[in-house]
Amino acid sequence: MKTISELKEASRKNDAPLWRSIATRLEGTSRNWPSVNVSRLEYNVTKNGKAIVPGKLMGTGIVTKKMTVAAYSFTESAREKIHSAGGKCLTYNELIKKAPKGTDVMVVG
Repeated sequence: MKTISELKEASRKNDAPLWRSIATRLEGTSRNWPSVNVSRLEYNVTKNGKAIVPGKLMGTGIVTKKMTVAAYSFTESAREKIHSAGGKCLTYNELIKKAPKGTDVMVVG
């Protein structure tokens, strides 16, 4: 999978173990990937924080904080809730460009 190899390359290039950890989680079967609700992000992520979900982000819950989220996939309702709160939904590569070292990025799931 292209995403996994890109995450591993980013880990080596930036000396950031976070990206290797996400790649390792995605190497397993997709049925074992976590499905995380936006309510969990609301509870765990600080305002203007960055989060990464090694799986699918679901739309159950309320989002009031502005946050940047990267996930393998998003439901349409999750995308809408994050955007309506002023946040951003990114791909893993886009988040790597914003935070190459993985600092201040929280893994949820």
